[in-house]
Amino acid sequence: MSGRGDLALSHLERRSPDGDFLTFVARVLATSGLRGAVIGGEARNHWAVPRLTYDLDLTVAADPTAEEAALAQLLDAGFEILRAQRRESPSGPDFLQLYQRDWHQMLEMQAAKTPFQEGLIDRSVELRGLEPLRVATPEDILVLKLIASRKKDQDDLREMGRIEGIDWGYIEHWAAIWDVLDRLAILRAELAQDEQLIRDLYS
Repeated sequence: MSGRGDLALSHLERRSPDGDFLTFVARVLATSGLRGAVIGGEARNHWAVPRLTYDLDLTVAADPTAEEAALAQLLDAGFEILRAQRRESPSGPDFLQLYQRDWHQMLEMQAAKTPFQEGLIDRSVELRGLEPLRVATPEDILVLKLIASRKKDQDDLREMGRIEGIDWGYIEHWAAIWDVLDRLAILRAELAQDEQLIRDLYS
């Protein structure tokens, strides 16, 4: 099944993911056997001061049988496929973007087809009460946002970079692999400047 080109995102009403939607997605993962972790804005909101976000992003295991089982449940629940990349790949689709009109909820699933993405799922943290749904670690979210580097990602980087106990060595390792060490250096400099401003303010 291909994407529906007539469904422009700008014309769709979207709501922030709520508890009922997260519970539904957790149930889909549980019954399909699909492993996955929340990334994107909803994951950022788990670790930092929340901001508005209008979709739920998941990195899921590249398990075509489980992916198809999950997708069948989503279609049965009224979701429509807006975009599908490499849907017919033997390892399963690379990316699926789905929308449920009655709930006004957007769901995006990206298959883990790199060592980084596979590790992201392995390192992810349990969301209590929403098992088996999990959330990516702050470090993995920071790596993803360094790669994307949109305006909202840059704002999130400064917010999440202040989290206590960040493993910067891990981030530097993957930043080198993804060739974004320059962006990481800028972020570290901005965070150091912010810390100095706070010290000056209270000195």
